[in-house]
Amino acid sequence: MSIFDAFKMFSDTSVNVTCPECAKSSPQERRKVKRNITLICPHCGHYFRQTED
Repeated sequence: MSIFDAFKMFSDTSVNVTCPECAKSSPQERRKVKRNITLICPHCGHYFRQTED
């Protein structure tokens, strides 16, 4: 593993999130998940938040 691979690993800004409606996984921006911003599933169009209140 080179130093560039390590930087690439830390600069990855997306995480896989599973939609509660269709149960499909899709990459979403890490900052949106961390800030609990409403996400949109690209498969079914369902609006949801990762952590429900």
